Amino acid sequence: MRLLLSAVSVLAVVTTVAVVAPSLATAAPPPPAGPISPEPQQLTPRPDGFPLTPVVGLVRSDRSDADAERVVRETLQRAGVKTVRTTDGADPNTPTTIWLGQADPVLTELRVDNSAELPAEGYVLAAGRDRAGRGHVVLDGADTDGTYYAAQSLAQLVQPRPGQDWVPGVAVRDWPTMRYRGSIEGFYGTPWSHADRLDHLDYLGAHRMNTYEYAPKDDPYHRDRWRDPYPADKLAQLGELVTRALRNKVDFTFALSPGLDICYTADADFQAIVAKFEALYSLGARSFNVPLDDIDYNNWHCDADRAKYGTGGGAAGRAQSDLLNRVQREWVETKPDVAPLQMVPTEYYNITESPYKKALREQLDSDVVVHWTGVGVVPKTITAAQAAQAKAVFGHDILIWDNYPVNDYAAGRLLLAGYSGREPAIAEHVAGVISNPMNQAAVSKVALYSFAELGWNPAKYNVRASWLRALTERAGGDPATTEALQVFADLNTYDGTLHPESAPELGAAVDAFWQTWSTGKRSTALSVLRPRVAAVAAAPAVIRQGVVDPAFTAEAESWLKATELWGRAMHRGLDLLAALDQGNGASAWTARQEITALVTQAKAIRDSRAPHNGTYPRIGERVIDEFLAETGRIHDRWLGVVPGRTATTNLGTYQDNVPARMTDGDPATFFWSNGSPGPGSEVRVDLGVASEIGDVAVLMGKSSSPNDYIRSGALEYSVDGTRWTELIRATTAEVRATAPAGTTARYVRYRSLSASDFWLVVREFSVEAIGGKKTTLAVTGTPAPAEGSSFQRAADGNVETGYVPANAPANGDALVATLSAPRELAGLTVLQNENAVGSATVEIQVGGEWRPVGDVSTAFAELDTADALAEAIRLVWKSGTPSVAELVPRWSDEPVVELTVGDDRADVVGGLASNFVVEAAPGRAETVSGTLAVTVPAGWSVTPASTSLTVKRGFAQSVPVKVTPPADAALGDVDIPVTFTTGDEVAEAVLRVAVRPKTSTTNAALGRPATASGVEPGTSFTADLAVDGNATTRWASGYDDSSWLQVDLGSRTRVGKVVLTWETAFGSAYEVQVSDDGTTWTKAAEVTGGDGGTDTVWLDATGRYLRMQGVDRATTYGYSLYELAVYPKAT
Repeated sequence: MRLLLSAVSVLAVVTTVAVVAPSLATAAPPPPAGPISPEPQQLTPRPDGFPLTPVVGLVRSDRSDADAERVVRETLQRAGVKTVRTTDGADPNTPTTIWLGQADPVLTELRVDNSAELPAEGYVLAAGRDRAGRGHVVLDGADTDGTYYAAQSLAQLVQPRPGQDWVPGVAVRDWPTMRYRGSIEGFYGTPWSHADRLDHLDYLGAHRMNTYEYAPKDDPYHRDRWRDPYPADKLAQLGELVTRALRNKVDFTFALSPGLDICYTADADFQAIVAKFEALYSLGARSFNVPLDDIDYNNWHCDADRAKYGTGGGAAGRAQSDLLNRVQREWVETKPDVAPLQMVPTEYYNITESPYKKALREQLDSDVVVHWTGVGVVPKTITAAQAAQAKAVFGHDILIWDNYPVNDYAAGRLLLAGYSGREPAIAEHVAGVISNPMNQAAVSKVALYSFAELGWNPAKYNVRASWLRALTERAGGDPATTEALQVFADLNTYDGTLHPESAPELGAAVDAFWQTWSTGKRSTALSVLRPRVAAVAAAPAVIRQGVVDPAFTAEAESWLKATELWGRAMHRGLDLLAALDQGNGASAWTARQEITALVTQAKAIRDSRAPHNGTYPRIGERVIDEFLAETGRIHDRWLGVVPGRTATTNLGTYQDNVPARMTDGDPATFFWSNGSPGPGSEVRVDLGVASEIGDVAVLMGKSSSPNDYIRSGALEYSVDGTRWTELIRATTAEVRATAPAGTTARYVRYRSLSASDFWLVVREFSVEAIGGKKTTLAVTGTPAPAEGSSFQRAADGNVETGYVPANAPANGDALVATLSAPRELAGLTVLQNENAVGSATVEIQVGGEWRPVGDVSTAFAELDTADALAEAIRLVWKSGTPSVAELVPRWSDEPVVELTVGDDRADVVGGLASNFVVEAAPGRAETVSGTLAVTVPAGWSVTPASTSLTVKRGFAQSVPVKVTPPADAALGDVDIPVTFTTGDEVAEAVLRVAVRPKTSTTNAALGRPATASGVEPGTSFTADLAVDGNATTRWASGYDDSSWLQVDLGSRTRVGKVVLTWETAFGSAYEVQVSDDGTTWTKAAEVTGGDGGTDTVWLDATGRYLRMQGVDRATTYGYSLYELAVYPKAT
């Protein structure tokens, strides 16, 4: 096999494919050519396809290849060919003939150019008929690898047909764009089995990937015991891998990672490396790598290194260069058949200039290929500009070690999304891209398929199309299995980096469900979502039956089981909501208990592989679990349950370090995210009810990861979870504040204002609640609770916990709940576990006396207590062994309805209609009818001004409202009262708006000349990209607070509005300035406390030039704007 010895990137070779097919006037229209993957550089269909006859000739030449011949014979066997007549050059005169290797006379007959001008690994595949009507296939490779790839393409082209399979007429001229294509087994955790690796090498070869790097972190002889020779049995396995790689035209690259304890100046350590390489060389390996990643290069492991090199990154770079130069020059270059040495630098994850990189650039042998992961260990994007800068800063050929779909950092997750975020133009600057796959070898093939396509022909790479082809391949082409895999892959999308959105397709369906639900069209919402949920629950069974690779289902089984359980839980969630809509509390309670059981089962599943054996499989995280959580919250509202304190986040969770650990009172436990927070990431505490708050503390980081905290954040509080007030901003790991006296809040959050390179740990998020309107129940009684239970669990605001007695109640035993203060009690709901229901007489204490109000003997029971001023509640047991999930009092003095009107101070424009939503939620566990009214100032219009509204028990009802101020409305703030009246009770809210001037709908900055203070180093994010109307392009500044961007509007313009659409690097403070000459600037508006996203800045200023003048950056990067839009005032 030809090794990739060149250090020069393969250049695109474009040669016109000459095809003149013979006349086939009587031939039927040929079927189209089947798909070839990766997509060829050039493919020209021909009209002269032909059937594969029972007898086929196979002509070998001196350019033939045994592995290519094997692939051809396997293809013919699958096609049902009975006889293969093989010759070594002579034409066998068969009806169909395959020419293996160069066959110029046949190519001339077919009028197709040969492979002479193609680069390494290129090939020509020509299929058509000669003048006599005989079918010919020529597989002409530029080298043996190319011939092999031509044979693989033929296998894809052959089309199954009744009777005889068909070879479509085609001329293919093809070659790879990138030199290195394949994988590096470089993950932590359970390594692949020997069988996994053998199968993986077959997969690489079948998909034209030419690189496999053996670097499993958990192979002790690769890293921890790198000096020790491999035992004989392990060496034999490596030899088998090398042989299998050769068979598949894959370069087996052996990696040895000595960085944990190497002495760079020690000749013995150099000899140990060479000895290890020599052992693999003797097995047939011809490519080698010395990874020096994931080490602390500030620590020397012998005094001689410190004495020779000194300290710091530059010293480490010089030491590593000396070692690698010696390996390259004294060993690699003495063996002409060995490829250039590869290395993984310690600073493999950025493009920032440093003494370390400078040393490598200036001292490391120029032939050594350097690995690089992008800007970040797992970057969301890798751009051509970044790749170019990486090549420049390292001064060597760059091989991208892409950490996708590796999941050693994402315990509990399979990563099955499309391979995205890599600009095709990176091929102009790097030698190749290789994948670091998952612990699950067979499941990794979904992503590897796309790595093959990107590496071979990046110009034609399409993320979604490639992803769908990969799933179709795993499904063996079966549509039902492909669809099930799409459902399953959607649930396994989130990785926190490349794909920050979890289950995007199901998530969109769930979002649409809640939008429809909130308008009162609940039956419609349920009927639309049910089929999607059914598909989730059914997908695993379809996958198990239909996937062609048994290893896929074996590796994914834990996730398939979990998917079934989560799907069933969602189904019962819909049943619960339907039961509530029908007012059937008993059925809803049954469904709630089944949901809890299903989720418990799903979270008990453990995969056998590390690190996934330490947590449960994550399925549709933050979509399915949040759907069920919201369903539970709706059920709680319907019941009248007042929840206790809860913690949430919009970040993912690492293993089992869940948000609840932020509020457990134990600083030794913690919430830990599985990705870095960015602008808008938050942790939040819900107190359950609005209360006066005092001291607030957010304690982040931990001793083993002190940098895991939000670097710039805002501590905020809210009564309704919509309108927020800032307490303080902070940049430290521990944030403490005291709310002003009288501050009332239900929600407190700490929100990130910037991006971070580190994850987030929150040891404790404490909020002091002072007083409040919540009435608490203190529970006591007999018999004593069982181990792990307590009396108080019967009234803790959580229906999923409960009081379980240690033994069956005896005569006279009772459960007593004493109120913190007497309060009018409208009713009582008693919830018991369906599998443990006790019978009891229910009594309430009024004025010191106990009064019976009814009996309970079912899992769900509601009692009317006639607004009695209750002091305590008692269940006197009569029979059975109960399990009381919750005692739910329904208070008479709760507000009849609670109104929410959205964000504070929404903008409205004179003469234009603005749409708002008023949400009415029942304050009591009952259905309420009344009148909703919106009262606008004189001269304004509102639709509807008044409307009858029924708010069903437990359900919020959304009412769209259209408000139009008059064209001449005075500019300024306006408060619009909103009321809901039922009987003599009135609920009130205020819709707060700000009247703004009318502006043109034409963006005056679009396409105008733009300039800036500078551009982010190493990028091409120029100023014009912020005014091009393209929401995916952007300007990015240098790393300076005072950076600016300005646009020439062409003439003096009276500006009324500026809209800035920020990338994640936004301005927390900036000015909008105008100028007539581009030299003298006047401040027109000032923004402080910016939080990213889209900023709409209102102003009234005139000038030809408009500038965004930075004041404070929110991140360590510069300012980055997708778009700066300028709207003149309307005339």
